[in-house]
Amino acid sequence: MSKNNVYFKKYIDEMIIKDIELIKSENDRFKFSYPYILLACSCIELFGGIEKGFVQPNGQGNSLERFTWFITEWMGRVNPLYNESGLAYLIYNSWRCGVVHQATLKKGFETSSYIYPRDKHLHYIKDSNRIFIHSLQFANDLIEAQKMYRKHINDSVMDITYIELLYSHLLCMIEEDGDKAKENFNLFTQILKSNNLVFNSSDNIATTRMSSSTTTTTSSKSSSQDTITCLPDMNIPSAVPSAAPEEDDLK
Repeated sequence: MSKNNVYFKKYIDEMIIKDIELIKSENDRFKFSYPYILLACSCIELFGGIEKGFVQPNGQGNSLERFTWFITEWMGRVNPLYNESGLAYLIYNSWRCGVVHQATLKKGFETSSYIYPRDKHLHYIKDSNRIFIHSLQFANDLIEAQKMYRKHINDSVMDITYIELLYSHLLCMIEEDGDKAKENFNLFTQILKSNNLVFNSSDNIATTRMSSSTTTTTSSKSSSQDTITCLPDMNIPSAVPSAAPEEDDLK
């Protein structure tokens, strides 16, 4: 298993993709829309950064570049409409930035996971002058695109220079932390300690069980099935040597 795949399995498959699948399983009941867009766009931006780096050589951000690259290069293989650079920009500006920063899609777009059929995804609604996004279909397209991109990485495993470049981008993202952030982290950690707001993860894993009438929270020992949403404290993949992909890696 390659070093990059260790990260992908834990932080893509067991978090982003798993969250999308959990939401899909309850879609008929709750009729989600924005969660699909937020999760898909976070994954798009991550893979774009792994390929292109997370900053330009001059230190400026490259969020637009890496985001639109993945849309046109990989999601375009799922649906040719994503190949259009204009659409890639609109997805970045109107879907990604709109939902994240203004809590709404920008003018000209409408989204739902249930009002119109999936085959109306990326269709023009002429009577309202809007482009329709079927948010669940968008998430499905992302899932298919990232499978193909990861297969491309696995198929390139003998290109050591390329694989190490991707891995270096990943490590830079994991280790990115300015002095101000470290200072504030240490300060707030001391506040928590002084107020005795401390616990051991191995002794306190919260498990929430939903029933039709009540919600209870219990503590149990940690197990290998628990998924913790955070960046690794250490370079988790570094202990795993690069190797030819196993069959399971291509899934």
